[in-house]
Amino acid sequence: MSSETLAASASPAAERSLRDVLLRVGARGGRQAALTAVAVGLFVYFSASAPHFLSTDNIFDMAKVGAFLLIVAVPMTMLFIAQQLDLSVGSVYGLCAILMAIAISDWGMSLWGGAVVAIVAGVLVGMLNGFVTQFVGVPAFIATLAGFSLFRGLAVGLAGGNPIYYTDASGKGFSSLANGTVLNGVPDQAIWAFVVFVIGGFVLRYTVFGAHVYATGGNELASQATGIRTRRVKFLLFVATGAAVGLIAALQGGWLLQGDPGTGNGFELQVIAAVIIGGVAIQGGAGGLYGTLLGVAIVGMLANGLVLQGVGANWTQFYVGLLIGVVATAEVAINRREDVRRLLRRTWREVRRG
Repeated sequence: MSSETLAASASPAAERSLRDVLLRVGARGGRQAALTAVAVGLFVYFSASAPHFLSTDNIFDMAKVGAFLLIVAVPMTMLFIAQQLDLSVGSVYGLCAILMAIAISDWGMSLWGGAVVAIVAGVLVGMLNGFVTQFVGVPAFIATLAGFSLFRGLAVGLAGGNPIYYTDASGKGFSSLANGTVLNGVPDQAIWAFVVFVIGGFVLRYTVFGAHVYATGGNELASQATGIRTRRVKFLLFVATGAAVGLIAALQGGWLLQGDPGTGNGFELQVIAAVIIGGVAIQGGAGGLYGTLLGVAIVGMLANGLVLQGVGANWTQFYVGLLIGVVATAEVAINRREDVRRLLRRTWREVRRG
């Protein structure tokens, strides 16, 4: 079959896919408005009920923690839109932190050199995940679940199970970039997150690559028929996710001046929680970074506010998990309602034609 014939036969499917995506985007606008109201409501509630929640120090602490989450949540959002996910980000976080520590303490590198090692390691792991999933054909869930265990075990093994300190490392200029402040106390981590968020938003909304991400998740077969190299798109998204993880490992190393093999335990769940709570379509093809930003804010406020209220960390995980379940259930219910509406409209058109 010629490429012209294939493209022609795929046109109705592509049109239907575009129509479905537009319907989901329209519905998602209302959900994001509701999500904004939830975030504002949580902020008001914790401001009134949690001691010191509104203090400057606490706000900046939340910004530091939320910044690392947002940096990785940006490419993870794109992965979800393209119908992929990465369960290994927490373990890769720990591995990159240990490799940075080894590069500084054992190889004599400066903080700058160690930061490069961490970022390069993240990129290489992202390339590995992308290659295994897109060109070997292993499903992303299975491949990154294997990485979840593999990379954590590698980090623990390289470090001997103990943290590696490098408080006397050279290159303190990087430390000031990773743990300094600007504009009367705003932490540098928040600035890094803002830059990543702006770049990610521009790429997703205003570039051809961003359009290909949506098309890949909306209908991969139709996208391939129109010439989009969907495997390449998803491969690059895995690489971007690895690079983001390497970046936060480097920033944390410059901040704490140590590498801990336990770094990132549970981090993958926080990232995925922020993306899902932010309203990114579970089935792919729709979503945006504004919702992810709200998801990061909600996860951060829940964790911080509940601790300030005296609620244990285990219960914090319970409430975040409960919120994920509610959002996912609502997503399925909304999609079913939209399917029913489309079926009724199609039936009504058939009746009118008859």
